[in-house]
Amino acid sequence: MRMHGFLFLVLFGLASIRAEANEYIRVDGVAAMVNERVITFGELRSALEPVERQLRQQLSGAELMNRLDEAYERVLQNAIERALMLEEFAKLGGEIPRQIIDEQVQVVLVEDFDGDRGMLLRALAQEGLSMEEWRRQLTEQVKIMSLRSEKVLPNVVVSPRQIRDAYEERYDEFYVEPGTHIRIITLNVIEETDLDELRRRAAWIASEIQQPEDFAVLAQQYSEDRFGPNGGDRGWINPQRMLRADLANAADELDPGEVSDWIETDTAWYLVFVEDRREGGLRSFEEVRDELALTVRRAEEERIYQAWIDRLRARHHVEVFHLDVAQ
Repeated sequence: MRMHGFLFLVLFGLASIRAEANEYIRVDGVAAMVNERVITFGELRSALEPVERQLRQQLSGAELMNRLDEAYERVLQNAIERALMLEEFAKLGGEIPRQIIDEQVQVVLVEDFDGDRGMLLRALAQEGLSMEEWRRQLTEQVKIMSLRSEKVLPNVVVSPRQIRDAYEERYDEFYVEPGTHIRIITLNVIEETDLDELRRRAAWIASEIQQPEDFAVLAQQYSEDRFGPNGGDRGWINPQRMLRADLANAADELDPGEVSDWIETDTAWYLVFVEDRREGGLRSFEEVRDELALTVRRAEEERIYQAWIDRLRARHHVEVFHLDVAQ
């Protein structure tokens, strides 16, 4: 189902209609059904709200509506998949012992609320949930995790050949440009700056750098740019692409662990520290094998999961309803 912009506004942008009595009437209805299990528009809105807030901060107009359409479709499909798994769990006669849920509640209580049951209840109240409703949601989540662990994970097998093939297909992703890891301390020069005082301060900062780790500490305390709080860290940079030629030349002349002299300009003074340097080139298979194996495994798990969901769709009745805008 594709929910186009106007329909999205009716459902979500106008989700509350002001009545004459100065109250709000909630627009809701059945968005989809999986067998006899109902998915409501209200459930979808609750799931979509965080994404909607973020998108509205970043986008507007037609682009916003298109992205909201896409987000709604993802939320709907996720809800359908969740319902399919719960229906399959019931069909298989699965049961989750109450003790398992009690243990999960205790874990959340201790890890997230320091064992304070009152704090947990207040947090649930803010979400509009009772303890009973929360336990039901927790039970459903355990059912889904249990079924997925049984039906998907055991079938995920990744061979060394698959990992090697993935490496050979994606050479471009593993190319690393030559780079220098740079930190810079900046002292700004403004109209009111006392140059003699600036010179004394700069000399004192340079004298305090006895060990490489001193540079980051001093940058946090004295650097007057946005990188200061992060120890003056500019990350890995190709010096030849730096906007300032004087800083690039200073970085080129330093070995790892060395600090430049102060580079004085009309607007700021800079002290450059080279933390490390690397040659460019293709990362070897041995370097990337573990991260690539994880990526390939996740892709294989997703493939098997989607194939399983397709089989569940064939075994269960799924119906999606369009909102009647006229009504």
